[in-house]
Amino acid sequence: MADFQALAYATQVMVGEAGLPDAQEGIAAFLEKREPVWTDRR
Repeated sequence: MADFQALAYATQVMVGEAGLPDAQEGIAAFLEKREPVWTDRR
């Protein structure tokens, strides 16, 4: 896989996963400087 193909694939995966509840919790916890509370929800 060429570099540009890998980057395009990684971008698609990250955008798709960013809307999941645990991803949102991770971002919020980071910004609030606290430990995340994972729920394993999809």
